[in-house]
Amino acid sequence: MSGLDVICIGAINYDYMFHCSEEDLIQKDRNTGNEELSNPISEIEEDILELVMKNKEYTTQIGGSAFITLKVIKHILPWLKVAYVGVCGTPSAFDLRYGKTNNIKEELAHLDNREWLFTTEEEFNDPYSRAIAKSIVRLYNHTRNCIKIAPCANNTLLERIQDQEASTGLSFAGYLSQARWIHLSSLSDFDQFEVIIQYVIQAKAINPNLKVSIDPGFEYTSLRRDRLQPLLSHADYIFLNNSEKKNLGRNADNMRQLYANLRDYFTAVNPSPDRTLIIKHDDHHELLRFENNKTLIRTVRHKKLYHYELNNDTGAGDSFAGGFISGMLFDRLNSDISGPIQMGVIAAKGRMRSFDYENPYLTIQSYAGRFIDSLG
Repeated sequence: MSGLDVICIGAINYDYMFHCSEEDLIQKDRNTGNEELSNPISEIEEDILELVMKNKEYTTQIGGSAFITLKVIKHILPWLKVAYVGVCGTPSAFDLRYGKTNNIKEELAHLDNREWLFTTEEEFNDPYSRAIAKSIVRLYNHTRNCIKIAPCANNTLLERIQDQEASTGLSFAGYLSQARWIHLSSLSDFDQFEVIIQYVIQAKAINPNLKVSIDPGFEYTSLRRDRLQPLLSHADYIFLNNSEKKNLGRNADNMRQLYANLRDYFTAVNPSPDRTLIIKHDDHHELLRFENNKTLIRTVRHKKLYHYELNNDTGAGDSFAGGFISGMLFDRLNSDISGPIQMGVIAAKGRMRSFDYENPYLTIQSYAGRFIDSLG
């Protein structure tokens, strides 16, 4: 196998995105950044059916955080060689009836290598383990108010990796080590995530030049904070929103104490002065590093998108990660981190400005292309 530029590891979901009025929102789901990563498939389908019967406008897509990130990367820099590690389940009769994006092969066409991308057409007797994961996103005033996921085949990922190693003699860590960059997003099963990170740590030991980024998400930073700590200690770049930053800083009210908590958290295990936290805000990005018992803060500002300019913010953070990674791997842009940050902002804005009837990846590609051309 020839070397790969980027490998992303994460879930593959069939996302249903509904435009809702306030009365369609569930009270407990109104908290900013709320995620529920593991729900019964029946509950998700009942929620979907309820909104379909109300004639709520909706779209569908093949998604998943790291999946969106990789697709953005490939659209910005199409010459990069990319691969995805995940399990793409099979659409059920429910999806064939209510889904609007059923061409799985077309959705996976951007992948250059599929050695560790698994399907479920010929394996697993349990229908739940064969089915593609479903998520339901309720959008209110153009922003995501909640996301609930039925993980389905996603929960078989570690088993599939271990089965392939046992049956072929191939090394998953060896495969990962051939990449220039690995990006991970959260899985519904944290135990599996922990084990998969160990493969990434092995890969980094084989190839010290390998860069690793992680988008841990709201649930991991709030409910798995302590177990997450040693895993994040092996990442070079960690993407957080403001709520996730506060979670890892123990939600301290005093900002000095919040940053002290973050410093203690990220220097207790495998400290590195180069490890960078990238905290996303509406009009700037905050970059944190920790060195000599100090917190080093850099701010990269950008123009805020106002509400009337925003059509759908679902996947904006994942698109930012894709734009940032593209910038870091692009020699004309990576002499200073502000360049990749700007590419990430452009990708996020392309996602947020796309209407439901548009392909957001083509919008991002257009925006990024104009930005690259402006570099001269």
